[in-house]
Amino acid sequence: MRWTFRSQLIAVLAGALLFGCTPHKAEKPRDVNAADKIISHDQAAGELPCFKCHSFEKFSLQPEKGVFSHRLHVTGAGAGFHCNQCHDFQGHKHISINKDACGNCHGMKNITFSKTAMPARFDHAGHTKRYSCKECHPNVFLMQAGSANVTMRDINNGHYCGACHNGTKAFSSGECGRCHNTARGFDKDLVYKVAGMGPVTFSHALHSAAFSCDKCHTKVFAMKKTQGKMTMDAMNNGKQCGVCHNGTVAAAVTECDKCHK
Repeated sequence: MRWTFRSQLIAVLAGALLFGCTPHKAEKPRDVNAADKIISHDQAAGELPCFKCHSFEKFSLQPEKGVFSHRLHVTGAGAGFHCNQCHDFQGHKHISINKDACGNCHGMKNITFSKTAMPARFDHAGHTKRYSCKECHPNVFLMQAGSANVTMRDINNGHYCGACHNGTKAFSSGECGRCHNTARGFDKDLVYKVAGMGPVTFSHALHSAAFSCDKCHTKVFAMKKTQGKMTMDAMNNGKQCGVCHNGTVAAAVTECDKCHK
């Protein structure tokens, strides 16, 4: 039988449909510590199933500060890491991050935030056991130390740590002692000098023993000493100390000798 151009084209297309498209094969999760399973940069770009169709450069060029930089890890000085040292591939089913890979180099078990009167402890290792990296980075926190000026007001409004620590998904941000050493931070009394009257000594230890931190902070007072900003007029109108010192919850602000000495 003589083949026409049309019949030849049909035969080629039929063969392509039957044999020409190889489905993605599942890659077994790779062990970061198994050197014999780690492939080179060129192999990653040419042999991993993803890059048979997708552009390797798309994933290797990310200049944004505070966002995970593939460029830094793939081509940076002293780096030269390969895709399968951090990722486990299974075709289009999933591309998961080996969470231990970050800690193997950076050692981020515990992080201490010291730009506060009471340093806060963050258990990074404990969080990565429960959640993947993308739960926090970069939508909640950028991947850059000091990139955000985190305040308790922000946290209590559902930002930063407060995105999870809302009393539902995780313990409330009002439970200050879970992160801060409150006993050590508030072991000194606050003394307020008042013109024309004796100074006022505020015992933080006494108040925190009776009330949780979120009763006052940041609803009534900011997380800093309010020297020179409080007035008796405001207190008599139920603000500042007058929120509680109204004769019902606590002694009335009109009982001057309770505070002024």
